[in-house]
Amino acid sequence: MRPMPDDLSEPHACPPAPSRMAGSGDAIAATPYIDRANALQKLDRHEEALESYDQAIALDPGSADAFNDRGTVLQCLQRYDEALASHDRAATLRPDDASAYYNQGTALLNLGRHEEALARYDRAISLDPRYADAHMNRGLALQRLHRYEESLSNYDKAIALNPGWADAYNDRGAALQKLQRHEEALASYDKAAMLKPGCADACFNQGNALLALQRHAEALAHYDRAISLEPHHVDAHFNRGNALLNLHRNSEALASYERAAALRPDYADAFYNQGVALMSLERYAEALSRFDRAIALKPHHSDAYTNRGNALRNLQRYEEARASYDQSITLQSGNARACFCKAQLELGLGNFKSGWPLYESRWELDDVRPHRRSFSQAPWLGSEPIEGKTILLHSEQGLGDTIQFSRYVPLLAERGAAIAFEAPRSVARLLAGLTGSATIIASGDSLPAFDLHCPLLSVPGLVGTTVETIPARMPYLAAEPKLVAQWRERLPPGGIRIGIVWQGNPSGSIDRGRSAPLAGFAPLARLPGVRLISLQKHHGLDQLDRLPAGMAVETLGPDFDSGTDAFVDAAAVMMSLDLVISTDTAIVHLAGALNRPVWVALKAAPHWTWMTDRDDSPWYPSARLFRQTSDGDWRDVFERMAAKLISLRQR
Repeated sequence: MRPMPDDLSEPHACPPAPSRMAGSGDAIAATPYIDRANALQKLDRHEEALESYDQAIALDPGSADAFNDRGTVLQCLQRYDEALASHDRAATLRPDDASAYYNQGTALLNLGRHEEALARYDRAISLDPRYADAHMNRGLALQRLHRYEESLSNYDKAIALNPGWADAYNDRGAALQKLQRHEEALASYDKAAMLKPGCADACFNQGNALLALQRHAEALAHYDRAISLEPHHVDAHFNRGNALLNLHRNSEALASYERAAALRPDYADAFYNQGVALMSLERYAEALSRFDRAIALKPHHSDAYTNRGNALRNLQRYEEARASYDQSITLQSGNARACFCKAQLELGLGNFKSGWPLYESRWELDDVRPHRRSFSQAPWLGSEPIEGKTILLHSEQGLGDTIQFSRYVPLLAERGAAIAFEAPRSVARLLAGLTGSATIIASGDSLPAFDLHCPLLSVPGLVGTTVETIPARMPYLAAEPKLVAQWRERLPPGGIRIGIVWQGNPSGSIDRGRSAPLAGFAPLARLPGVRLISLQKHHGLDQLDRLPAGMAVETLGPDFDSGTDAFVDAAAVMMSLDLVISTDTAIVHLAGALNRPVWVALKAAPHWTWMTDRDDSPWYPSARLFRQTSDGDWRDVFERMAAKLISLRQR
């Protein structure tokens, strides 16, 4: 998702001035042509105005005014090289005329020759220090040279000379936004909008500042205002889509991107963002077509190749996905997002040897890099001997990942290392049940002395884990015996007791397509003797009030895992259940780590942990996997589970 840059005012040349009466006969003869040209210029009849200026110059070749005004017309016609030559002549004829130097600067600015433009504006200001337009355009030149801090002083000077100048406030806001001073930028845009209430660009830029401040609903309102003022404001439609995407209003975002592309058919990023919105809507085949369109328009669009690979992966077209990731990496060497996506593809395909090194690219991702830990002690890189040393392992990513990869703590301890394991406070108590010796430190608590450190999810690659060598000594977690006894007494007696979880944390893209509706478990609930017991916490509990007729789900009371320690009750309950059935949530990892029977309901292209085309898991021997046969079809998954349960009972 790429927000458009802030709109800047266009540099403009000095408008034609009334002709000055001169003493020579040539000047007197030329004056009517200059006056006529000035009038035609005001009527936007630029070609006719140019003819009149040429006639005036033919009669009076020494007329600085005619050359200066002729250059202005040529700028309106976007013939900037010719305009510059005309302004050069005016400056030669009248070296003390600030407007000639100003107009030279404007022509040079339009030609992209920003350093030269800056020198001309300096000359104009030296001749007329109160030349507000020259200060304004000097700010534009500095901004285009990425000298944003310097440009602010020129905008401030222009505003001091002309306090009601909306464009100066607008451009000042753009410079502030480039400096990441978004609150100040917003204040400047607000002033521009107040001074020029019907200005669509000011409203658009207010939206941009609000978008940068993650005030997405307010940004949306300003984009809507910009569009009401200028219905064909392409970038406002585009950034409106960005605001809506951040608000998770994906269908509306898609419509905004489609409108932007309709207004500008060669707008590659509009097609790219359509693809992003379609991915959020799990419409992968359509997303693929949009990424292809973006690439056709912009062949070096590395991000489009990355997301094209993601669409192909979700369509289970794995070889094509790999090729797309490779193309992205070729176009942008070291593209961290493409490398990380390819890592997940390779790991999911069981290609651990190539997958683990690529997985380290996660630390270069914008949303992960700030969380990388830094210590004075050296990182453990896998090759150093660790016997007799203390290694700090620090958790990362979600609770499910922490549970899954905590299996490496005993493995490193067996190599003779003392392990200090820093983990989220909410699971510190649960992890105290890890087999082997380790010191568990809750995040935020003081760390003990240590010799080396390593992020938890880097360990598998450093020890050379393959599919065949995944540490699968089970169980590697244990429930607390006292809690096991307490919950055994509280669980409803009789029948086949199945603990269920249907909803993961809905925040973030990881939940896309992985959660199933609670009503989907109905085929299991209909089986005689089966009792469904909710292990669900937090999200999705409202669905308990909307069960289909004849479906019952028992709950464990408000005190179930109600404290600050996550999963300790769930672990204890699982020890007395016959089976756990869940979508891809942390509960699955907990059940697997406890070596309890667990069935996992998976979307068609799940997280790499569950790999492809297999119904078992090398990570959890007690797990059985039930995959969607087509995207979004949970009915078939739960009907197959019900059939499997029936067959097991008949044995």
